[in-house]
Amino acid sequence: MQNGQSFFRLSGTVEEFSLENGLKILIKTIPSSSTVSVWMFYRVGSRNEAPGITGSSHWCEHMLFKGGGKLAKGDVFRLVSNEGGRNNAFTDHDLTCYFETLPKDKFELGLFIESERMAHSAFEPSEVESERQVIISEREGAENYPGYQVREELFASAFRTHPYRWPVVGWKIDLKSMTRDDLFTHYRQYYQPANAILVLTGNIASRDAMSKITEYFSRIREEEHPKKNALTDEPVQTGERTSKIAWPGTLNYLGAAFRIPKSLHEDTPSLIVLSAILGGWKGLIGYTSDRFIPRSNRLYSALVEHKIASEVNTNFPISLDSNLLYFVLTIMPNSTIDNAKSALLSEFARINDSAPTVEEVRVALNQIKAWYAYENDGTTLQALTLGMMELIQDKSLSDNLIEQCLKVSPEDVQRVAKKYLPERNRTLCVYEATSGNS
Repeated sequence: MQNGQSFFRLSGTVEEFSLENGLKILIKTIPSSSTVSVWMFYRVGSRNEAPGITGSSHWCEHMLFKGGGKLAKGDVFRLVSNEGGRNNAFTDHDLTCYFETLPKDKFELGLFIESERMAHSAFEPSEVESERQVIISEREGAENYPGYQVREELFASAFRTHPYRWPVVGWKIDLKSMTRDDLFTHYRQYYQPANAILVLTGNIASRDAMSKITEYFSRIREEEHPKKNALTDEPVQTGERTSKIAWPGTLNYLGAAFRIPKSLHEDTPSLIVLSAILGGWKGLIGYTSDRFIPRSNRLYSALVEHKIASEVNTNFPISLDSNLLYFVLTIMPNSTIDNAKSALLSEFARINDSAPTVEEVRVALNQIKAWYAYENDGTTLQALTLGMMELIQDKSLSDNLIEQCLKVSPEDVQRVAKKYLPERNRTLCVYEATSGNS
């Protein structure tokens, strides 16, 4: 490790188990905690969809709060709240997951909820129709944010064949036409033990936990393994792709994206450090940092401090397949799109032409280590990290990535900049605010 640096290893005390029906279980005992966090991860997200059913994974996530079996509509929130706990769920490109964080002596409630969801969610037709309007409204609400529109356009432009090209929430035309049977078929195909990972972290003995887990989940029958998508490798990009959005508003925006390899690629640690030097680091998981804007980075210095942009958001994904490193700029009213584009591309060219300083790499590595400690502070976030990493490859993936980052040199950063930041691998999206109606 560089300069003898070390860091907290998340996966060192995790025990692994499995049931005969294929359910994978990870348990991390944290004796000092007063809580237990129960997470269920499913290997299904927008990556597993197709035209006509885009958004079905996210819609299914909503439906699993609507009851079925021993759970009535609203029971999940009511039962967890009554015990002083909290719960939520989210869907992304590669996964859907649910959690309950509860007092340590109430963890069985989380197992009960997740077992009922896995085996008995009802998808009542009236609830499907009610939720259709909720999800369409969610999509329309997102469209009010220029940053969301830019991000959606970048993915739709950069990907031609891979399902990362459509949004997790789905296209509105599909949300209007999908049926209850479409959703229920999607649910039955993917919500089964062999396609799931159950993670428990907190003040719990693994023997006690496994006794209860077996009681709740071993009775759920193993179904046929979900069909694997016929995913094709995205064709090599051979030139810059550009698009433009003209939309009523007061501020202009600019997005820039670069295709990068899947997270298991050997270049990923160097790309993480490159991302931190350019735009700052907000963690491997990213779900805890939406409102945080790093300031110790090149783009903040060149664009925000020079009043060209009021904000620069940098996004580095951890994913199963090749994805996008992308940047979204909010352009200041007294600046122009051309000025912002020129300043942004100059920073990409600068790191391509010369390696960053040793001090820049040191600062980036300190950010990466600090965020890793922050993201894994508490039972809830530790379970989230373990489950996501296990789904992508193995529970220790995050530990290994951070450890490899600490070995990255300035020359490694320049090498991946030359490889992944050239014009031929770039996708740009201009968002031009207009004064007329949409």
